[in-house]
Amino acid sequence: MNREPNKFESDDRPDKETGRIPHNDKESAHESNGLNPDDSQRIADLKRGLEKTRLPADLRDQILAELSSPDERARLYREMQEKGGIPGDQFLKSLGL
Repeated sequence: MNREPNKFESDDRPDKETGRIPHNDKESAHESNGLNPDDSQRIADLKRGLEKTRLPADLRDQILAELSSPDERARLYREMQEKGGIPGDQFLKSLGL
């Protein structure tokens, strides 16, 4: 069978919205999004338990409000780079260890 390389058969035409060629079987669909069935199952399992570990909105807002300003963080970061960081014992002390 001789096919021209730039011609599509009627069932091989790309979808108008996505530009992708439609797949009929489940395995081909997994190949098209780069996931194998095992990965899809793992992702589904992770999403199922997401609400158990998600930070409550009010606590998230409180944490963000207590952060220093972006300018202050940038200044501290530059200072730490210039000084070469802090000694290990001082770092551990800052962590409460």
